[in-house]
Amino acid sequence: MQLCFAPMDGITTCATRLLTQEIFERYWHKSDSFLLWTEFMNVDGFLINPRKVIKHLLTTPDQKPIAQIYGGNKATLLEATKKIQKEYAQLFSGIELNTGCPSTTVMKVGGGSDMMRKREDTFDTIKCLYEETQKAETPLPFSIKARTGLHEEDKREQQEFLLNISPYCSKISLHGRTLKQLYQGEADWEYIARTRQHIKEQGNPNCLVIGNGGISGYEQAQEFLQSYAVDGIMIWQGAIGNPRIFTPHIPTKEERLETVLRHLDLSIACDQYFEEYIEVSEGEIGQKICIPERWIEQRITEYQKNSDFSPRSIVEFRKFLFQYIKGIPDSREWKQEIVQTQEYTALREKIIEFFG
Repeated sequence: MQLCFAPMDGITTCATRLLTQEIFERYWHKSDSFLLWTEFMNVDGFLINPRKVIKHLLTTPDQKPIAQIYGGNKATLLEATKKIQKEYAQLFSGIELNTGCPSTTVMKVGGGSDMMRKREDTFDTIKCLYEETQKAETPLPFSIKARTGLHEEDKREQQEFLLNISPYCSKISLHGRTLKQLYQGEADWEYIARTRQHIKEQGNPNCLVIGNGGISGYEQAQEFLQSYAVDGIMIWQGAIGNPRIFTPHIPTKEERLETVLRHLDLSIACDQYFEEYIEVSEGEIGQKICIPERWIEQRITEYQKNSDFSPRSIVEFRKFLFQYIKGIPDSREWKQEIVQTQEYTALREKIIEFFG
């Protein structure tokens, strides 16, 4: 089974991907494979002031995620694709254009779901991006992330659009909800299955169609893969605070604690790397977006010995921590206590006590 960790802004960070990959490699089923995506990155920001957005592309040598981009300007999308292909090709396993995100921030620049409102222009953009990647000596596969349409009545037109662009895509990750639905209601997996069949029979038989929407567990992923005959299963919300969802393994209480502490350490280390090597760097960023894993482990060892260590990323980590404890008795009261905790050692001790 091909399993995919869906890109989420502020969630599929370098640290989160690294943690999830570690867990998958420890408990994976021999018939499964795993694909990672970066957070989606604004190409205009990438070209104008990369230090403000390049954090979305931070990675480690073994992750090889798909670099996802968004924007509404064909020229800047083309330039960013060319730059990623030229400078960072060895770090990623593909380049993907997001044409499905419903965020107002993404749509107001013409990206994400707004691209469905101008399909003729979007088709031309996709074709140009694909052709740009093909110019490279070792071209990165090009793909898109999409939705089923703007609304229910738009689904047929969207299906024809996906068929027409399939010759220029190595894969299409298809979220089974319309823009109008956002993330509410049932995902239309029947539509995903029909679209895949349509593409295989009348478009590009080599284009993979990855189904996305409403998957809440490993067993459900297996069931949907068999029922709808998609080429892979992408998991989004179900993976937040549950990185073992991509494996059949059921964690013990001790393993859940180990995961939270590991995520805390990786998050701080990756943020420190960004602050020290990219945020204040001069000249070209170059290969600095790849963090040596040895550096991460050395830095974790260093700050575990410092009882006064108070990184600013402690506050950012709360959004992950609150997902890990969601639904656990007394978690609401504990959240109020955690908000006051600023030091690494104190937070670590509170986490151990809570899960103890």
